[in-house]
Amino acid sequence: MNNSNQVYVFKGQKSGFASAVFSSYPQAERWIQNNDLSGILMEYPLNESCYDWAKERGHFKEKSALDRAPVFIAQFVSAYQRNWHFEHGALLENVDV
Repeated sequence: MNNSNQVYVFKGQKSGFASAVFSSYPQAERWIQNNDLSGILMEYPLNESCYDWAKERGHFKEKSALDRAPVFIAQFVSAYQRNWHFEHGALLENVDV
């Protein structure tokens, strides 16, 4: 889980924005646990958009012009990105694709 090609972004429950970015999963998990936080920790590619990452790996294929629209690309997150759900600092689900 320590790869320099990704970062780990934490978005707190009911938060509109991310509150922390870490270079490794263990750092993120420790911070979440120490602060009894609830939310989602998600792995993001570094220096690459989620949209391009998913396309390059065959996880997403454009089917129409809407799939290339700026509003679509700006909001794109792939179900293939690893993510972890925490409640009060405890790991609830481990979605490891």
